[in-house]
Amino acid sequence: MKFRQASARIRGFTLIELLVVIAIIGIMAGMLLPALSKARAQGQSANCVNSLHQWGLASTMYMDDNDGLIPLDTESGGSDTPSWNQITGPPSTSTWYNVLMPYIQKPPMASYKPTPALLYQSGIIQQCPSAKWSGKELLAAGPKFSYAYNSQIIDSGHPTVRLQDLESPHQGGNVNNRPVNSTTVAMILDTRASTAEPRVFPSENDAKVGSPHCYTKRLSNRHLGRLNIVFFDGSVRSYDAVPLQDGVGQNIPTSPVIWNPWDPDAP
Repeated sequence: MKFRQASARIRGFTLIELLVVIAIIGIMAGMLLPALSKARAQGQSANCVNSLHQWGLASTMYMDDNDGLIPLDTESGGSDTPSWNQITGPPSTSTWYNVLMPYIQKPPMASYKPTPALLYQSGIIQQCPSAKWSGKELLAAGPKFSYAYNSQIIDSGHPTVRLQDLESPHQGGNVNNRPVNSTTVAMILDTRASTAEPRVFPSENDAKVGSPHCYTKRLSNRHLGRLNIVFFDGSVRSYDAVPLQDGVGQNIPTSPVIWNPWDPDAP
C-alpha cells in the first residue's frame, strides 16, 4: 500500500488584503500622530513652566541678596538686540541674563560667544524648549533669547527699581482699578525667538526678534496658542496671548497682566 504525504499549501496575502492593512495602519497613524504632537507640545510647555519657575526663584534670591534691587532688562543703552560685545562688560554685568546665571548654576551669557550653537540646543534652561530657531541666530551679532524680561519696569524715570516699589508704585492712573503688585506684574516671559516663529502681532518688526526684553508687541504664543509668564511673586501662569494686546499690538488696559507698574493703562 502506498501512502502519499499531502503537502500543506501555504497561502500568502493577496494584494487587496495588503492594501487594506496598509490603509488601516495609515488611518490609525493619522489619528494618533496629532495626539502625540499635542502631548509633546504640552510636555514642552510644562518644561517651560518649570524653567520660568527656576528663573523666578533665581530672581528672588538675587533681589534678597541685593536689598530688593531688580536686575536690568537689557544693557544700559537699552538695545533691543545687544551684541556679544555689549553683554560682556559693565554696566551690562547688571542685566538679568548675567546676574541670575549663578543662581541657576549656569555660565555667564558671554561664555557662549565662541560657540553660540550651545545657546540654542535643546534641554538648556536659558531657552524655552518650544522655541523654533531659524539658523540665522548662529550668524547674529549677539545672542538671541526665547525668554525676555519685562521691558516696562525700568525706564529713564525709574532707573533703579526695588521689589517693594512694585507693591505701592506711583502709577499715573489705573482706570480699571487693577491691583498692581508682585502677583500681577510680569517678570520673565515667552518672547518670539526668531523669524521661524509665527507672529502674534501681525506687523511685528522682525529686526527685534530674540530680544532680551519685551512686552506685548513681541509675545510668543508657541505653547498651543498660549504663553507662559513668571511674576514677581514667583508664580507662573499661562495665557492666551491675543487678549493681552489690541489690534495693533499694544497693551489692553483690562489685561490681567500688568506690564508697566507706573502706568498700567499705558499702551
